[in-house]
Amino acid sequence: MNRDFIAKHWYAYIYEQLENQTDDVEFLLNVLQKYTDGSPQKILEVACGGGRICIPLAQAGHIVTGFDADEHMLLRCYRRMKGMSNITCYSADALTSDWGSDFDVVVLAGNVLINIETDMDYAQAQQTFIHKAAMALKHGGHLFLDFDLHYDPARIFNELGESSYFNGTDDMGTSGRTVSYGSVYDPVTRICAGTEHWELKANNGESFIISEQWHKHIPSQAQVYGWLSEAGLTIERSYKNYTDEPIPEPLDESMYRATIWARKD
Repeated sequence: MNRDFIAKHWYAYIYEQLENQTDDVEFLLNVLQKYTDGSPQKILEVACGGGRICIPLAQAGHIVTGFDADEHMLLRCYRRMKGMSNITCYSADALTSDWGSDFDVVVLAGNVLINIETDMDYAQAQQTFIHKAAMALKHGGHLFLDFDLHYDPARIFNELGESSYFNGTDDMGTSGRTVSYGSVYDPVTRICAGTEHWELKANNGESFIISEQWHKHIPSQAQVYGWLSEAGLTIERSYKNYTDEPIPEPLDESMYRATIWARKD
């Protein structure tokens, strides 16, 4: 039994079933409608997963390219894009691959900036994402960046205790749940680290556990804005919590879903 295949298939299926929010997609579509010339945009979505964002972009008439390193998620995207001629998706590692060039818009959404999977220095990986986004844009093109912005990450990430965020049965009959034991945040390195495992039962009745340790770098507002500037991107507009209200500078004592619309100079 290929436990790795079974586990990744289960996770992709359950993720798609439970992570189906549309508020960020609707906000992106509104931004595109308001701040482009109304013509179909050539758009790149990085880490497109199962197509939650890139499929609606294509349905809206844009010319969309997406890529992801998770082939199980991509298979779900391929099924959804069947019969659509204005979307192309492929498998690639965002940190090592060439993202292409001459895009009108690059989309870094779904909190991807804080969900990069890498063994390299995490802050360097985040800066690399923004640099590659700028390189993929044509002059005058725009980056749509959407991520969680924290004033005090310790309040969110210094939390120990068992919890489960995904639970269910996939289309192959594998059932299971994720179990997290919390995380610890280091305010000096801004690294949050934790452990979790997946408790799975395959359709043949065999049970097994997949364990992992993870870490994330929680960037500050100054870091992100600095990375954008260094990449030659100028922030034209910022939004907090998918409203027209801008992100405060400096950040107040809150956590926001931050959305940035930045132009390549």
